Amino acid sequence: MKLLKPMLPTLVTEIPNGPNWLYEVKYDGFRAMIYINETETKIISRNLKLLNDQFPEITLLFRQLSTQLKLPIILDGELCVLETDIKANFDKIQKRGRLKNKDKVVQAEELYPVTYLAFDLLMENGISLTKKTLTDRKKNLIELFKEFEHTHLFKIVQPYEDEIKLWDLIKREHGEGIIAKQKDSRWIEGQRSKQWLKIKNMSIATFFIIGYDETNAFFHIGCIHNRIVKMIGKVGQGFSKEEKETLIDIVKKNSHKKLQHILYVKPGICIEVEFLEMSKNELRHPKFRRFRFDKHWEDCLWEAIPKG
Repeated sequence: MKLLKPMLPTLVTEIPNGPNWLYEVKYDGFRAMIYINETETKIISRNLKLLNDQFPEITLLFRQLSTQLKLPIILDGELCVLETDIKANFDKIQKRGRLKNKDKVVQAEELYPVTYLAFDLLMENGISLTKKTLTDRKKNLIELFKEFEHTHLFKIVQPYEDEIKLWDLIKREHGEGIIAKQKDSRWIEGQRSKQWLKIKNMSIATFFIIGYDETNAFFHIGCIHNRIVKMIGKVGQGFSKEEKETLIDIVKKNSHKKLQHILYVKPGICIEVEFLEMSKNELRHPKFRRFRFDKHWEDCLWEAIPKG
């Protein structure tokens, strides 16, 4: 079977609504397609890398199921380490993905159990379904696995009609966000489509500028933790051209030291940043929102940061 590059959603800030949209939980994991024929099963990453060795329990599951399925089939979905039905742990799936040693992979199956969350069916019985509507593909997917007794290893991502109800659930469970899909959308290989939209559940907090990386054009940001300045991440996105140029100029004029290619300033400039979550005590996907001239840097406390 030919390997397919995934169809990708477009990032937006507002959830679309209307009768032609359905909504799914957006999970924070590894996008993966599963190819199953009579002789083999392949787990293929978004970058077309084989993941069988990292996730042997998923490969084994589909080999065991293959006699019940109309082969060949191609599934589209997400490999995740679930904390709840809504929230996945990205740190843990990353740890699984980096493992090469077989013994450590076996240990990780117990420590970080993985679930394959299928949200689309692209081939069944050797026939491509990509020209069918999303609604029809979803029906085929659900029908294909209706006799399967679901375990933690495999789940079907259920569609929601009510975006407000789903968003409330995402916020309450600190999930990653929502994927909105047009019901009549076809699956288009390798394209970022506006028929699929992603809306992230971003957190917001205030930090102060610590320094500027002249090589990568990132601003290092921090907060107060246990009464000392703690570096919490770096941010480069979200600034207008004028905002970034002004901030760089302020840092250069007020820097008190330079180590390698980073100019350091004393705390003073406060900014509001949106981010997906905290991971290993650093912000994931940070983005500048606005300056907070009304804030004092000593008010930027670790305790005030949403931890999810």
